[in-house]
This record gives sequence, structure tokens and C-alpha cells, in this order.
Amino acid sequence: MKRISLRHPSPATAIACLALFVALGGVSYGFATGSIDSREIADNTVRSKDIRNNGIVTRDLRNNEVRSIDVRNNTLRGRDIAPNTVTDDQVDESKLQQVPDAARLGGRLAAGYASARPEPVHLIGTTGEPPFQSGSAAGGDLLPPGFWRDPIGDVHLQGSVASAAGTIFTLPAGYRPAGAARFRVPATAAATTLEIQADGDVIATGNPVSLDGVAFRPAG
Repeated sequence: MKRISLRHPSPATAIACLALFVALGGVSYGFATGSIDSREIADNTVRSKDIRNNGIVTRDLRNNEVRSIDVRNNTLRGRDIAPNTVTDDQVDESKLQQVPDAARLGGRLAAGYASARPEPVHLIGTTGEPPFQSGSAAGGDLLPPGFWRDPIGDVHLQGSVASAAGTIFTLPAGYRPAGAARFRVPATAAATTLEIQADGDVIATGNPVSLDGVAFRPAG
């Protein structure tokens, strides 16, 4: 009977087989344990659809690696930016647009309010101004009764009226409220009611009656 002789593998063959076993064993171990590291992934083979949504967090990104070209236009919002992190040298002033509500107040440029002064006081009873009515007169050494408009357009009253019993004076057009307005104002011994009607009549009863601090928005 013929005997079959067994040949031992050469050292080169043994080393090659060992290397193949280790390589295959490493991959199979990775699949078995569910942990594949970067050494087992070919470069440029992982695509966005291979990554679970919201699976990459901040700690997965190297510092200073995300650039503006990596961010889709109009996707960053205020809550995505840490407070006090944007400096003036990071803002292109030529790209800033004017804010309408900040630029104009009541149809007037906001810059105009910074330097605007209120109009002069219209003193009751002087030439060209409304006269006193119902026997009223200026109240002693206090501010003389009058009215004026501030830069925003609100109407203000000032002064003190003596012997007031009914209509003190009548405000001209442009200085009248849209409807009757009532105010609690100081009088002789207690507060009294001052009423300004839509036709401009300023009515009060007291001696004297203070007009200081009365202000309102005139009709359109």
C-alpha cells in the first residue's frame, strides 16, 4: 500500500495564514461586538444618510472645524448663538438693513426726537391764545395756565387756575382729545375732577385748581 507523505508548510505560508486569520478575526470581532472603529471604514465612504438624525453631538466635533461654508444659508437662528458671542468685527455693516419701526416713530425719523424741543407754551388769556372763561384767572404766583405739545405730539397742561367754576378755557383744534377725558387734580382742600371735552372745553370746580401733570393724546 502506497503511503501519502505530508509536507509541512513553509515559514512564509505560515506567516501569511496567520496574518489572514488576524485580519478576518478582527472584522468578525467588530461585527460580533457591534463596535467598528475608523480603521475598519474606508475613507470617504460614510454618507449623511448613514448617520442617524441628531446622532452627532458637539463633543463629536473637533474645535474650530465647522466653517461658514458647512452651514446651510438661513438655518442658524438666535437660539443657536451663545449670548454676547457676536462682536462688531464679525458683522458686515454693509449687509445690515434699516429697521422700520426703529427708524421712524409716528412717521417721523427717530433722530429728530433726540434734538427736538417741545413747542412754546400757549398761555391762556394772552394775545392770540384762548381767553379765560367763567370768571377764571391765573392762580397766584404759580405757573401761569397754559398748554403745549411735546415732540411726540402729546398735549400737556400747566399752571393753576383760581375762581374756577365751569369752563376754564377752550383748547383749540389739534389740542383736543378724541373723547371726553377726566383727571383727578389737586384743588383747594381736596382733589377734584378736571374734564376735557372733545370740543376742547376744560371744565373744573375748585379754587384754585392745578393743571400740572395733565397730559393726553389729541384726536387724530
